[in-house]
Amino acid sequence: MDATSDVSTGTGHDEGAYRRLLEGTAAHATFMLDADGDVSMWPAVARSLYGHDPDAMVGRGLERLFADDRGTPPPLDDLLAEAATAPIEIEGWHVRDDGSVFWATCTVSPLGTDGTDGYAVVSHDTTASKQRERMLERQNDRLKEFTDILSHDLRTPLSVVDGRLELFRETGDPEHLAAIEATTDRMEDLVDDLLRVARQGDVVERPETTDIGRVLDIAKEGALSGDATCTYDPVPAVMADPDRLVQLFENLLRNSVEHGSTSSRRESADDTVEHGSTGNRTESGDSEGSEIPREAGKAGAPPVHVAVGPLENGFYVEDDGSGIPTADRDRVFEHGYTTHEDGTGYGLSVVRSIVGAHGWDITVTDAAGGGARFEITAVDFTGEP
Repeated sequence: MDATSDVSTGTGHDEGAYRRLLEGTAAHATFMLDADGDVSMWPAVARSLYGHDPDAMVGRGLERLFADDRGTPPPLDDLLAEAATAPIEIEGWHVRDDGSVFWATCTVSPLGTDGTDGYAVVSHDTTASKQRERMLERQNDRLKEFTDILSHDLRTPLSVVDGRLELFRETGDPEHLAAIEATTDRMEDLVDDLLRVARQGDVVERPETTDIGRVLDIAKEGALSGDATCTYDPVPAVMADPDRLVQLFENLLRNSVEHGSTSSRRESADDTVEHGSTGNRTESGDSEGSEIPREAGKAGAPPVHVAVGPLENGFYVEDDGSGIPTADRDRVFEHGYTTHEDGTGYGLSVVRSIVGAHGWDITVTDAAGGGARFEITAVDFTGEP
């Protein structure tokens, strides 16, 4: 059977016009299945979306297009039985000839009254809308957190200001004015940090194909200092905001370098506190998240090594430092989480906001060598490494 079989053109229309109609709907792949669910017609527009030649698809089952490793595709027999009487719409991950995947919305319609004449399939790449949906969900989560922070973290210093002001009125002691000034400075820092996190968490409206290796090279310039080293196992290109991705890597690299190279790799539990501390600030004013804070400049500390590499559906950043206690892993990304008296705890929070703005997920676990490993997942690759 060839790629043009079973084409019904109707009165007054030749096959060429029918082909032009199909090929004119460039954003959709329109093709046909026979009654058994095998491809019976595979026009150029389908090849354009999936990359498969007609010879590779005609006679093959629809399930070949499903990305099995990205979710369970619907059983073909069940799908065809449902579509035999009325059009159905299914969504899921599909795979191209080059191995890249995309989120597809598929409409399967019977060509007759019961599917015995085959089916028409219209497939549309809806990865962008799916990604935006995920991004909006994460943004809503962040907005709720911001509401909680504003209602809690600002209410406390406002109470301090109110109390000190009342005491100043009663006593005239300038010590209360100094306390008010310190408190308002702290509030200003908090607002600045919240704004910084909020801007990084804005949904990425215009993602572009981004080379992770190039982004990492830029980030290393500003964040990889001293004798610290970083190795890179190539990751496929992703759809992202390159500038925000640079900051993501800068924050994670500093998180490892600033604290992972200042002490021995394994200190006693009595000498360690939580990751996520942010006493240090970059020249740009960003508070940076930290690993377990260690005594700066401790003699004999080996230089930290950071590794970046691919995951099945994302990438990781890991170091060979002291790691993060299991009990603290759910808290390190929280806004304002810090163990430093003068810290604000927004470094890793910025990282999570950038991740969420792309519709991705981030978790922290142990690296193979015992250090900290950050895994960014739910990433849609756009090509080979």
